[in-house]
Amino acid sequence: MPLGTIDDDYGPPSPELSLLLRLRDSGDEDFNDALSDLGYRLLAADDAPTLLHPDSYLSEAERADPSIAANIVAIDEVCARISFFAEDDQSNLFGYWHGPERTALAAAPIVKFDNEGQFALLQGRGLIEALIGDRVFDDDEAFAEHAQCFQHLGFAVAARNWHELADPDAASDPAQCHEAGYERALPGFQSPR
Repeated sequence: MPLGTIDDDYGPPSPELSLLLRLRDSGDEDFNDALSDLGYRLLAADDAPTLLHPDSYLSEAERADPSIAANIVAIDEVCARISFFAEDDQSNLFGYWHGPERTALAAAPIVKFDNEGQFALLQGRGLIEALIGDRVFDDDEAFAEHAQCFQHLGFAVAARNWHELADPDAASDPAQCHEAGYERALPGFQSPR
């Protein structure tokens, strides 16, 4: 799973992602402030988000539980199909869902992996719209304010409020892939009777 970097397996980045990475790598203060005001930061390749390391928050006894062990396997399978680029102040992760169909980076919908271990496709035409929408929901004034801030940085934010966000176009659903992976993995961790 690529973390904060472009994986050549998924092709070139969208213009939005190219701009995001250029601003991140240049240390642009206005960009960092805009992300921080929303409660986000962009990931770097050497980051180690807590959600991707269950050893950091689960005890050995918890990891030995068949249900938890199967869930870890299923989460790893789904995360292997995501290019993660952002984390919020609640340790939720955001990235591009490639799915089993291996959708190219520039066409991949945005997915959220939350701190409850759940996956959800987000509305929006790109990462910035999805992040704004996820944070402010139906607060139209806050949405417009954040959208304008990112537009000043060069990002195309077509939506003016949460209701205008485009629905994700995905051939597969990460939540369903997670559920199927869990069902496949669970028998291997259960003791025969």
